[in-house]
Amino acid sequence: MVRAGVALIGISYDSQEVLRDFAAAKGIDFPLLSDVGSRVITELGLLDRELEAHHAAFGIRTGAHQQGVAYPAVFVLDESGTVSQKRIQENYRAREGARQLLEAVTHGATLASSENLQELDSAHVNVRAYADSDYYVRWEKTRLHVEVEIEPGWHVYGRPIPNGYTSLAVEINAEEGLAAGEPEYPPVRPFRVEGLDEEFNVYEGRLHLLIPFAVNVAAETGARALRVSISWQACSESECLMPAMHLIEIVLEEAPPG
Repeated sequence: MVRAGVALIGISYDSQEVLRDFAAAKGIDFPLLSDVGSRVITELGLLDRELEAHHAAFGIRTGAHQQGVAYPAVFVLDESGTVSQKRIQENYRAREGARQLLEAVTHGATLASSENLQELDSAHVNVRAYADSDYYVRWEKTRLHVEVEIEPGWHVYGRPIPNGYTSLAVEINAEEGLAAGEPEYPPVRPFRVEGLDEEFNVYEGRLHLLIPFAVNVAAETGARALRVSISWQACSESECLMPAMHLIEIVLEEAPPG
């Protein structure tokens, strides 16, 4: 399969017969290469020698047929065959989502989903929030996107911030089966208010925040909701509004098998 100038090839320790049946069952139409005995996997330093511990963390026993499995890894090769990126995860249940991986490989943003888009239109500030996809894949790393557009002549505070003020903050509310990482905020700009000794940091214009997350649930759990808290305080050179605090909900359907 070739898409947007990117060719995809998979490598596994499984036999050709197993890979042929797997590809047919899952509808896979890109090449799957067999590395029986995990020779290439071992030479690349990708053999998971702690597989039993990784399985035990999820309450799974390791079968003899599973020995030889690799860490989830993606090697990006350029047109000359030179490795330009190595993207290796800690264990088999920590995989990058398709959109995140494609952006990293192509060095550009892919189209956002429109089905789960949520918008907030507040005084002088507009917020758009959406996930990488309308679906979640169990244990797969994905991201919440928050786009903030601030009206010209206004700003919102960033961190660090003096006591008594509210900085821009986005948080995925903790729920069972949902693992959220730390938000990735863009850089702030230093800001001073005439007559005050305090130092501020602010955001202006348009900004894009990311929060990585994963849905770690059993199969056939069904749709899950991301409940997201967003707060900020908008100010101009002469006026500061009361802090704004909002809660939005983004519903993600469970991806179908395969």
